[in-house]
Amino acid sequence: MGALIRYNLAAVVHGQRYVAPLLFFGIVLTVFTVNDSGPLANIYVVSASTLLVSMCWLTVTILNHEDPVRRSIQSVTAGGSSRVLVAEVVLALLIGVGLTVVGLIFPILSGSHHWDGSGLAAGVLALATCLFTGIAIGVLCSRLVVPRTGYSLLLALVVVIAVPLTPGLPPVNPALRLMSGNRPAGELLYPLSGYLVVSIVVAAGCIALTRYISVRRE
Repeated sequence: MGALIRYNLAAVVHGQRYVAPLLFFGIVLTVFTVNDSGPLANIYVVSASTLLVSMCWLTVTILNHEDPVRRSIQSVTAGGSSRVLVAEVVLALLIGVGLTVVGLIFPILSGSHHWDGSGLAAGVLALATCLFTGIAIGVLCSRLVVPRTGYSLLLALVVVIAVPLTPGLPPVNPALRLMSGNRPAGELLYPLSGYLVVSIVVAAGCIALTRYISVRRE
């Protein structure tokens, strides 16, 4: 599995299509957090929202980086298409963890905030919720489900915008609404933990559904 992850990483890096979502993440985070002095929980709404879009974009990029013929060859070599899909999801998750750390620390370094353990924990939970949700949307909107790459990216864009903006739709919208309020960070940890669990379940379901659809098409 490690070799398969390294192969996909090398292929994605060589294709350089990862640059746009990473630039998007860095630019938006910089513009909205530099010199900010508001509540730390509120600024993590920006980090989490940006991570959601970036991870959806990156996940689609990772799953779409090879055409169907080359993907079939990789599946045969790797011992099955399931192993390829898992390796791609793990790669997206590893990159997402790195972006989560950046989204957690950069606002503290670039702005002027009072922070404590509860605030950081709330930020981790909100960012992780958006990380798993972004991967879930990206997997379900990849070429494995939507064969045409253009339609795949367009669908991902529509869904990733609709998910955080739809009132009451778990897990992202209520999590971001909690973070944008005035409640103490310590009171947010329990509900945010629940939304994180929901995002993990949603991601697992989307991966399983994508696997089922892709196998039916093989």
